[in-house]
Amino acid sequence: MSHALPTSRDADSPHDSAHRGADEVTQAIAQTAHALWRTHGTTGSTSPHLPSDDRRGRIDAVTDIIDRESPLASTHRDMTASEADLHASHAPASTPRHGPIPGAPVDEAERLAALRRYEILDTPPEPAFDRIVRLASYLFGAPMSLVSLIDESRQWFKARQGIDTPQTPRSMAFCAHAILGDDVLVVTDARADRRFADNPLVTGEPNIRFYAGAPLRTPEGHRLGTLCVMDRRPRALDDEKRALLADLSALVVDALELRRVNRVLGEMAMRDALTGALNRRAFLMQAERLFSAARAQQRRLSVLMLDLDHFKRINDAWGHAIGDRVIVELTQVLRATLRKGTPIGRLGGEEFAVLLPEADAQRAMQAAERLLVAIGNASVPGPSGGSSGPIRFSASIGIGSLTPDDAEFGTLLQRADRALYAAKQSGRNRLAVM
Repeated sequence: MSHALPTSRDADSPHDSAHRGADEVTQAIAQTAHALWRTHGTTGSTSPHLPSDDRRGRIDAVTDIIDRESPLASTHRDMTASEADLHASHAPASTPRHGPIPGAPVDEAERLAALRRYEILDTPPEPAFDRIVRLASYLFGAPMSLVSLIDESRQWFKARQGIDTPQTPRSMAFCAHAILGDDVLVVTDARADRRFADNPLVTGEPNIRFYAGAPLRTPEGHRLGTLCVMDRRPRALDDEKRALLADLSALVVDALELRRVNRVLGEMAMRDALTGALNRRAFLMQAERLFSAARAQQRRLSVLMLDLDHFKRINDAWGHAIGDRVIVELTQVLRATLRKGTPIGRLGGEEFAVLLPEADAQRAMQAAERLLVAIGNASVPGPSGGSSGPIRFSASIGIGSLTPDDAEFGTLLQRADRALYAAKQSGRNRLAVM
């Protein structure tokens, strides 16, 4: 008898290329999937609807997909705000209370903080998690399975099989009970369990009778939610299947970790290692986007080009370590003086650039004047053990503002660069507009 692997709406979608640092995590997920077959595929304990030989083929097929789709969780990490709003719009207006309300885990504040760090809530479906719930439904012969994450007031489903709704109130969540401990929570018959007998998920659709949920436990020990399987008829779950569900929940955590690592690596690839400012490539990419939007919508945009004055003298007199301190201090002054979120890029050496959306030449000049004052008040300590006092420094700033004739951002940047040259030629520690 042959069985077709369940299809996924995302299975053939393109994925971002993997960062090298994520390869080991991807391999660990694949190895765990192989281990699941070795542990559970040859023991004679099979899915209620499938012979063990077919089970082996199905698990190997899923493992092949996992191997091909590295990294598992890089897809969709740049979801737009409108997409997030679309997912969030399904949130219930109020949180009804049904049955005994489970208490919060003792580490609730830390748990919620950890959940937020993963930046996973209200994101679109991702194949990494969809594959795991399909595999769980298959292995357990369960019509419903979820990757459920518990926040302050709801359980939200990162992946779901056999369930239409994207979330429920936390007060209705079986998984809110499961995260109170490390063991797999099994409810053999929800109608006979006082905690769930009058739960709308039991008395109405989807008519849950059986539930088994394994906590998603982070490396730090926080239980973010569960991987769970459910059925519309009462069932039991033996120790072997409990262990299998716990193994699958570990795969979910691996996918969460891989997703987080990919995000961090992506951010690191866009940042200057010394200052944390945008590197040249990332700054120019952001500048092109803002430039295109400003032109299309006939909005204002200015750019500041900034260069430390006599920086070579600082390096020659005090050494490159002091020079690095000056560059870091300058970056901190820029961040402290400009509006939060203003794009700041280190274009190379002691040269920086700043994007000022919605700023015409006059507003850009005002911002540049504030920067010159703040930089003039800044300093870094001299070498330890030396007799010198604080080391002060200055900068010159060139300003370019968008005109109707600017067809590309490079033209605007070159104009700011010419203004910077003019500021240096006229004495440094000043600004110029071109």
